[in-house]
Amino acid sequence: MEILKKLNIELQQYLKEISGDLTDDLVRLLKGENIQYLENKEQSDIKAFYFEYEFEYLNIICWGVDRAGKMATEKTALPGKNENTAQKNEKWSALIPEKIWTQAADFQDHYEGDNFDDILDEYDDEKYRLFEQWFFDCWKEAKTQTSVKMDAYFSIHDTYFRTDLNTLKTINEDEIAQRYN
Repeated sequence: MEILKKLNIELQQYLKEISGDLTDDLVRLLKGENIQYLENKEQSDIKAFYFEYEFEYLNIICWGVDRAGKMATEKTALPGKNENTAQKNEKWSALIPEKIWTQAADFQDHYEGDNFDDILDEYDDEKYRLFEQWFFDCWKEAKTQTSVKMDAYFSIHDTYFRTDLNTLKTINEDEIAQRYN
């Protein structure tokens, strides 16, 4: 169990190191920079941003939607690749560092105790809490730097429930759709 606690501490340190990179990317998004718009769309058409992450690798993608909830931009990976977020192993493309992911997988493959599910649940709960708090903090900082008010939603990939980044409350897809009707 101690190894998993150590891995979450390492993840938290890594996320802290790349906070500036994500914040800078979010500032650019809020300013309408580095966005590929779809079908004659432009910055004024964007009514909300969606941010989703992959369960296992923590990769984040983002896209903007218009008032009808239709995609108005291409999907963008966050944070963008730069010297801080680039992994030493060019073949590893996950946000979570390869070392942390590999050690957690090794633990899962070799642990033989009776409380395996409880230990793994505790590790995952803490990992996702750290990850989500990191994202929320970067979002808050980006909004402060830009003073841009924008609806935005954060969630695990392909889910009905999301976190409203302005209130940090859970909201579902139907409630989001009602906001724009």
